[in-house]
Amino acid sequence: MSERDAWPITDRDAFQAMVRKWITANWSVSITVRQWWDRLGGAGLTVPTWPTPLGGLGATTTIQGVIEQELGRIGTIAPPLSGVGVHLVGPVLRQFGTDDQRERFTHAIVRGTSNWCLLFDEPDGADPTSITSTATREGSGPWSVDAVKLTSGAEAADLGLLLVRTGGDAGSREGLTCAVLDLDQPTVNVQTLSTGGSLVVCRGASIGADGTVGVVGAVGEGFAVAQTVLAHRQTTLAGRIRRGLVEVVAGERAGNLDRTTGDVLTRTKAAPPPPTERRRRP
Repeated sequence: MSERDAWPITDRDAFQAMVRKWITANWSVSITVRQWWDRLGGAGLTVPTWPTPLGGLGATTTIQGVIEQELGRIGTIAPPLSGVGVHLVGPVLRQFGTDDQRERFTHAIVRGTSNWCLLFDEPDGADPTSITSTATREGSGPWSVDAVKLTSGAEAADLGLLLVRTGGDAGSREGLTCAVLDLDQPTVNVQTLSTGGSLVVCRGASIGADGTVGVVGAVGEGFAVAQTVLAHRQTTLAGRIRRGLVEVVAGERAGNLDRTTGDVLTRTKAAPPPPTERRRRP
């Protein structure tokens, strides 16, 4: 029986006692963020509401609340939940992804070793049917992407959930395709905008070259995937406050994974509050 199978998720009090004991045994200011998140993910505590094959416990939001309460009680590093990986990509892969995609990507999401951005919106609008970015290919080879996308957080992201047009007429729901884009390519340029967002420009970027990083769902049926993403985008809990927990940006590019949790906590406490918060203080 795995560690995830041992949790008494139907008994709140028993679960709370067990998770408190688990935190005592596993939390330390001397381990790295990577190690802490790996322990959380391996125990199914990062996203407990996900099914067990995706790294969760198949538990309720009440159980998730108990976990966050116990982690916040001693002020740990938060699980890697504050991003589109958990709140948008995970549900999409669960519904439309292949077994290989789910195994490859959800494992990294729950352990915080990947960071995602959403590559749907374009300078001319956010309506999926208005997308002009394209992906083309010869035969069964990799797709070549020509796209300009507006998003946020792309500077720290290593992967993007991309919506492009692979066929159909402009303005049509037909011919849209959703895919995973590896941002670590010389043909992908990420620019930080003065507004605080990101502009991602792809000129011949490749998707699907290794047989696993590729199309999500069927080619030409990306509108259905987009509807799922937009539905979760409107109801996501990503912005809610997890009291007592210290949020850390996930992914290799952010540079936090190999810092000790103690270093992160010390520097977070020493950092001045944002200007708006400073103005509120008497």
